[in-house]
Amino acid sequence: MEELAEAPTRPHRKQKRLGRGTLTKELIVEAALRILDEGNVNALTFARLGKELGASPTAMYRHFSSRDEIETAVADELIRISLDGYEPLESWMDSLRDLAYRAWHTFSDHPAAAMHTFYRVTLGPHEVRAVDAILEAVHRAGWQGREAVFQYQMYSNLVLALSGRNAAMLAAAAAAGADSGNFWVQEYRPARPQDFPYVSAHHDELRIKDGFEVFSGQVEAMLAAMKAALPAAS
Repeated sequence: MEELAEAPTRPHRKQKRLGRGTLTKELIVEAALRILDEGNVNALTFARLGKELGASPTAMYRHFSSRDEIETAVADELIRISLDGYEPLESWMDSLRDLAYRAWHTFSDHPAAAMHTFYRVTLGPHEVRAVDAILEAVHRAGWQGREAVFQYQMYSNLVLALSGRNAAMLAAAAAAGADSGNFWVQEYRPARPQDFPYVSAHHDELRIKDGFEVFSGQVEAMLAAMKAALPAAS
């Protein structure tokens, strides 16, 4: 695939200078997410954060020692956004379904931030809450101990991988200035269609791309597999 062109950034917002001692971790994370939402991850620098916040770039170091620490904090902020308003549902399957869909939609809303942070272990308060919510649903289903953790890991790995991949596709489309709905459409035109009979037979269907429909199908398959493997006492 051709190298993607850098996406144009929005005009910089003129910021008032922050008062001394008013800069917080929360303000820095919010600014970092705004910068990432413009689509260019390379723009996330201490200098750019300083301009965004109307503060000296060196002031950031009082809260974060590196860009990596900021990105980890952004990852935890995405989890906070995803969990906003979440309450366990009556069915453990409905709870896991809701959590999965929340992750997908949050990553879709913040694709550049998500693609660069979804694989991180933040150890932050919002990640702890997310892990606890998933484990609660797993325990309500009937799993305990190591088996409960195994089910949590299978579920979370699937949701994060699929949601993160979709975020990467959306971010790549935005960077290329392309319509995200058409950027990764599989439209194959082999010179000898008879050599690829199944691809040729499904030419029209392969062109149809509904990422969330596929994601929800994969989530349902995972939940069905979990239900089939419930402990005997459940």
